[in-house]
Amino acid sequence: MNKIIKSIFKFLFKTLIILLLVICFFSSILYLNTTIYNFPESKPFNGNYIHNPYENLPLNTFKGNFHAHSIAWGNLTNGHNTEEEIYDEYNNREYDIIGISNYHKISKYAEGLTDLYVPMYEHGYNIFKSHYLAINSNDVSYLDYPLFQLSSHKQKIIENLKSKNVIIAMAHPKFGGGRTFEDMKRLVNYDLTEVLNHYRISDKYWDEALSSGRLTYIIGNDDTHDIHNEATFKIWNNIFSNTRNIDSILNNLKNGKSYAINSKNGICDNRLISCEIDANDSNVFKIKFENNVDKLEFIGQNGVIKKTIENTDSGTYKFTEDDTYIRVVSRNENSDLYLNPLVRFDGKKIPLNSNLKPTSIFTLTWFFRLSMIALMILLTYLIRKIIKY
Repeated sequence: MNKIIKSIFKFLFKTLIILLLVICFFSSILYLNTTIYNFPESKPFNGNYIHNPYENLPLNTFKGNFHAHSIAWGNLTNGHNTEEEIYDEYNNREYDIIGISNYHKISKYAEGLTDLYVPMYEHGYNIFKSHYLAINSNDVSYLDYPLFQLSSHKQKIIENLKSKNVIIAMAHPKFGGGRTFEDMKRLVNYDLTEVLNHYRISDKYWDEALSSGRLTYIIGNDDTHDIHNEATFKIWNNIFSNTRNIDSILNNLKNGKSYAINSKNGICDNRLISCEIDANDSNVFKIKFENNVDKLEFIGQNGVIKKTIENTDSGTYKFTEDDTYIRVVSRNENSDLYLNPLVRFDGKKIPLNSNLKPTSIFTLTWFFRLSMIALMILLTYLIRKIIKY
């Protein structure tokens, strides 16, 4: 009896080891196209001018959520509601843009229901939740590195998505260990950072990127997988646009003419009216809200709160020589408004992260690829040896 149990245990253990080695072997194939990059220098914003993304604000705003999951892929992924349920519930709450962003699948459900339909999906099937939102995408990319990712692997995915002419939002950087602070200092060529998400608030990661001269603008989303049992309809974006035109709205989102709301109960206490550079002093900006703000926070380099004002509907801030950027958070009882940063620049070229490009390192790239081939040979040898054992 003991021999039978030992034989069964040995067979199961052997099968498990072989299965793990086979998974590693096939995963290694995905790493053969790795590119090792040299990243642009990380340095704080500088210059004698202040770029204000809220200059000449349009009058209209459009309410949008770009991250929600429905039932998809035969219910294999995490989604508990139909596309119809999700669309109807957001539509009933007067959302203008209702994004259904399933994993590697573009929902066409709302295409004929609204003039503000946006094709999108969530990219990523790696174990550490290093995901992206591919916004305004008509094609799905399946390139990913499932078991581990260096900064260069993350950059390769960004480069692949960018080649498809999509707006790239880094999804929930704090969630699941998918990004490190070092990644935030390095990664370039993406457009938005999902700072607000019901799983995690990633403002410290955003500040790490901003403090390193990586200018991306904010996006905030529910990231709901179950509209009835998860925090939903509480995080959204207000995007300025003169016209009800999806290209105009997305362009303004990409260029910072928006802000994100994190509410407790779906109610927003306030609204941004204006943010303007002082005509007499280009280092001073004034911000105004529709209603009184309980607390205004002016946040700068390394996420340091540089100034607070309480119980006011407006506030001013003067850039000091040490200030590289300033972003504002407006806090009220039911909701917080997260605004995009004003940053120093040379007065000519806005230092957008999406304009920064990495360069490939030929020798390290091929060293890594040959190492993967060597690993695959070793795995093949181990699999064969264990089978014969």
